[in-house]
Amino acid sequence: MGKFLQLQKYILKNDFQFSRLAAANHRDDRKHAALTLAGYCAAIVMALGYIVYIAFDLYMNNQSALFLPILSSILFWGLGIWTILSGIQKLVFSSDTDLIFSMPLPSWQAKLFNAGKLLILYFLIVAMTIVAGVMLHLFILPSLGFVLLSAIILIITLPSVVIAATFLISLAVKTLLNLLKVHSNIIEALLTIALFLSPLLYFAANASSLNYKEIFYSSSPLNLFGFINAQPQPEFPQVLSFLAISILIVLVACYLFIKQYDFLIAAYSTSRKTKARDSRAVSSNNLFKSLFSKELQLYLSSITYVSNTILTPALLLIGSLAYLFELSPLLTNYTLELSFISLSSKYIFILFTTVCILLTTTTSSSLSFEGRSIWIVLTSPLSLIELAKAKIALNILLFLPGLACAITVYVRSFSSSATESLLFISFTVSSLLLISIVGFFINLKFPNYNWSSEMEVIKQGKSTILTAMISMVLISAISALTIFAFDLTFPLLLLINICVIAWLIYKLKDSSLVLE
Repeated sequence: MGKFLQLQKYILKNDFQFSRLAAANHRDDRKHAALTLAGYCAAIVMALGYIVYIAFDLYMNNQSALFLPILSSILFWGLGIWTILSGIQKLVFSSDTDLIFSMPLPSWQAKLFNAGKLLILYFLIVAMTIVAGVMLHLFILPSLGFVLLSAIILIITLPSVVIAATFLISLAVKTLLNLLKVHSNIIEALLTIALFLSPLLYFAANASSLNYKEIFYSSSPLNLFGFINAQPQPEFPQVLSFLAISILIVLVACYLFIKQYDFLIAAYSTSRKTKARDSRAVSSNNLFKSLFSKELQLYLSSITYVSNTILTPALLLIGSLAYLFELSPLLTNYTLELSFISLSSKYIFILFTTVCILLTTTTSSSLSFEGRSIWIVLTSPLSLIELAKAKIALNILLFLPGLACAITVYVRSFSSSATESLLFISFTVSSLLLISIVGFFINLKFPNYNWSSEMEVIKQGKSTILTAMISMVLISAISALTIFAFDLTFPLLLLINICVIAWLIYKLKDSSLVLE
C-alpha cells in the first residue's frame, strides 16, 4: 500500500501542475501551471464563500440544525456531476495507465489506481469543506458530539459513495446501450446525467418552494437514510443502516470494477474515436457542409467532450420546457426575496437563460481537440473564417433547441410588447454567438495540439480556463445590470454584444492558423 500511495502522490503533483510549476524550463509552461493553480484556488475560495453564506443564512433563520444535511447534499450532487463530466473512463484508464501497470503493484491496486486517485482528491475536498462548515457552527449546532461523529462518518464515506454511485449508473447505461446496439455519446451522456440527477429533480419538482434549503435538505443522503434530521437525535440503528448501505454500494462497485475491467477497457477504448476522426474527407463541393459534418463527427467521437459540454444546453432545454408546459406554478409566479432586492420570475428566467448560454462553449477547445492531426487542416486550402464557421455552428446547434424553447416561453409568458420580445431574442442570440466566437478566438491564440489526455484541452487547457473566466465576468456583469437597471441596460448590452462580435470577426479575418 505504501508504493500505491507514493505513486498517487507523484501523479497528483503532476496533475495539479505543482511539478510543472517547479521544474518547467519554458516560461509558457510555468504560466500555464500558475494559471491552472489559480483557477483551482479561485474555485476553492468561491466554494468556501458559499459555505459561509449558507451558514449565515441558516443561523439568521434559526435553522442551523439543517446545515450538515444541506452541505452533504450539495457535496454529493456537486461531486457526482463533476465525476460524470470529467468522464467515467478516467476511472478506468488515463495517460498514466501504462506506467501504473509497469509498477510492482498488485493487479487489483493497478486496476483501482485511477479511482483511488479521484477518491483522494474528493476526500480532501469533502474534509476541507465539512471541517470549515463545522468550525463555523462549533458552538451553535445542537448535539455537538453527534454532529462531530456525523462529520467524521461523512468525510470517510461520502467520497467513495459518490464515485461508486456514478460508476454504477454509468456502467448500467453503457451496458444497456451496448445491448440495444446504440452507439451515441450524446445519448449516453444525457442518460447518465439524467439518471444520476433524477432523485434531485424529483425533490425539486415536488418542493413547496424553490428555496435551496428545502430542495437540498430533502435530497440529502443523510436525510434519505434517516441519519440526521432537524428533529430529535436519531438512534444507533439508523446510523448503522447508513454505514451499511454506503459500504454495500462501495463493495459492489469495487467488485464489478475489478471483475469487468476488461469490458470497461474495451467499452471506453479510443478505437472508435480514431476511426470517426479519420473517416471523412473534406469535399470542395460544399465546404461548410463538409467541415460541419467533420466537426460534428469529431465532437460525437468523445464521451468526455460531449459530457462536459452538453449539460448547459440540456439544462436550458429542460428548464424552458418546464416553463413552457407550466410543470409548476412556482416557475411563473415565484419572487425571489433577497436582502437588497426582489427578483420576479421574469428576471429569474432571463438570468437562467443567460447563464446557460454563456457558461459553456465547445469552441474554447475545438481547435486544440484536432490534436496532432491538425496538420490535415494546415495543409488544406481552408481559410480560418471557413474553419471558424463550422466550429461556431456546432456550438450554436447544441443550444438551438433550448434557445428556441426559451424564446417561446419569454414571448408567451413574460413579454409585454413586440419590441421587448425582439430585444430578448436579439440579446440571447447575440450572446450565444459572442461566447462562441470568443472561445474560438482564445483557442486560436492559445492552442495545444500535443496532448495525451482529452481532459488536458477540454477542462484544463489555457483557452478553456480563460474562456470560463470571461464567461463568469460576463455573467456577473449582465446579472448585475439586469437586476438593477434592466430596462435601460438591455439595449446597451445588445449593442455591446454586436460591437464585440464585429471586432472579433474583423480580427479573425486578419489572423491565420499557424502551428507553433
